[in-house]
Amino acid sequence: MAVRTQTLEGVAPQQPPKPLSHYVSAFLRYLLLCVIGLVLFTPFILAAMGTFKADSEIIRFPPTFFPQEWKVENWSRVWNTDIGSGGTFPRWLFNTAFLSVTVATLQVIFCSMAAYAFSRLEFPGRDAVFAFMLATMMIPPAVTMIPAYVLMTKLRLINTFWSLILPGAVGAGSIFLLTQFFKSIPKDLEEAAFIDGASHAEIYRNVILPLARPALLTVFILQFQAMWNNFLQPLLYLNSPDKYVLNVALSIFQQQFKAQWNLTLVGAMFNAIQS
Repeated sequence: MAVRTQTLEGVAPQQPPKPLSHYVSAFLRYLLLCVIGLVLFTPFILAAMGTFKADSEIIRFPPTFFPQEWKVENWSRVWNTDIGSGGTFPRWLFNTAFLSVTVATLQVIFCSMAAYAFSRLEFPGRDAVFAFMLATMMIPPAVTMIPAYVLMTKLRLINTFWSLILPGAVGAGSIFLLTQFFKSIPKDLEEAAFIDGASHAEIYRNVILPLARPALLTVFILQFQAMWNNFLQPLLYLNSPDKYVLNVALSIFQQQFKAQWNLTLVGAMFNAIQS
């Protein structure tokens, strides 16, 4: 008698049980990640706890993790501090956010236009202009510091936001990044748009920009962060307390309250939270 054997189709074969060493190694990896995260976030947590302490608790040894008496009023004191001429933390936060958003937006607009010209258009001297633009990235910023300050003085832009917005509206690094991304977009889409009667402006707006959203977002984030953390140029060009950005204001705030470390930590936390 023949014995029939039935096979179940679509049923995955049973996997052999994993050895104990696999689970041990996975546990050790997770434990290592937790330790690294704890080490990285411990200074931030200690600084956050220091904002609620009295100044005598911060300089006391041995230090304590949690404050003995929670000083919530430290935050309100720093928030309402006025160093003169309208120099307050709300004003400094607004200045920093305004400059960061403005510069990042202008870079996305103008750098994408230049990148479209370098990647899609044919004109005499294109490669030479592109190479010259890339060469400017090798010039140290310290070399152009004095000429840029003299130029802003001649244009009477000192102590105005234009002294930071105009030089930051275009960047060679952003143009290079967007140019390389635009070159990866298939030209078939552009040729199809030309056949339909689209102009270069329409192709740039309706074809290239929608496909380049990841690169545009990358440029916006990088330039926003660069302007937010910028210290030297705002220190040179902005003189009035009501026009300070947060990094410059924190250095002046620290000099004014250098004996009160709890208030200085609150100011630093404002910058860390916003950035």
